[in-house]
Formats: sequence, structure tokens, C-alpha cells
Amino acid sequence: MNQGSRIRERRTLDNRLNKFPQKDEFTVPKRGWIKSIREALGMSAADLGQRMGISRQSVLTLEESESNGRAGMDSLKRAAEAMDCSFVYAFLPNSTLENILRQQIERVITQRLGDVSHSMGLEDQLAELSDSTYEALVKDLMNSPKVWHSIMPKHKPK
Repeated sequence: MNQGSRIRERRTLDNRLNKFPQKDEFTVPKRGWIKSIREALGMSAADLGQRMGISRQSVLTLEESESNGRAGMDSLKRAAEAMDCSFVYAFLPNSTLENILRQQIERVITQRLGDVSHSMGLEDQLAELSDSTYEALVKDLMNSPKVWHSIMPKHKPK
């Protein structure tokens, strides 16, 4: 993907994602969506199972799997359709994609400056970048897939 199309795609996705409600509005009910909606509709597990073409016990197992975060997307979609709902799947970034990329670039630059400063420190030299040099480096890294190769985020995924 070339530089211009990557920038356009990132901006297009940011614009689309801005239209979503905030992630805290999508908090899964303690009992899970399937059980919560099924019960709110007054539908038994056997009724839902019949509509999905599975047993009552399979519905209860699916509800348990959902509440434990192990339900498959296909099963969730089938349950939603059986209750006349839409299944929605999305990644909601904690910031804009542009900001996430910029933060990663800043980590890379900090690491590189640290590496340079360490080696230059052995010679009593100091590594500093002017604002224009820093911004040129940011611009160069904005479209480089290598920006993701060297630095891990501060927090580790669960």
C-alpha cells in the first residue's frame, strides 16, 4: 500500500470510528447479551434453541461460553438472528488511529535516541534533534511498517 492510500485509509477509518458510541456504552451485561436479551423477550432457552436448530442445553452452554468470553462469532451471530437482532463486531480504538501511530513513532524515536545517546555518551557527546529534524523523522516513520517491529506497547495484552 502506498503512502497516500495508507493515510487516506487511516483517516477514513478514523472518521467511521468517530461515529460509534464510546466503548463504555457497549459493556456486556454480566449474564451476557444472549441471556439478557432472551430473558427480556420472555423467550426460554428451549425456544431459542428451537429457533437456532440446537438443543436447550446447547443454548445454555452458549450463554455460559459468551459470559466467559469463549463463544464463537458464528454462534453469536446465529443467536442474534434467532432473536431478531443484529450481531455487531468492531474494534474501537482507545484513541484515533493517527494518535496510536504517532505514539508508536514517538516510542521508536525515543528508543533510537536512547541508543544513540548511549553510544555517544561514551564519547561525551549529546544526541539532540531539532524540531524540524524530529518532524521529518516522524513523517518518514508515519508510513513505514517497520515502526511496529521494534517497540512493544507499555502494557502487555491480556
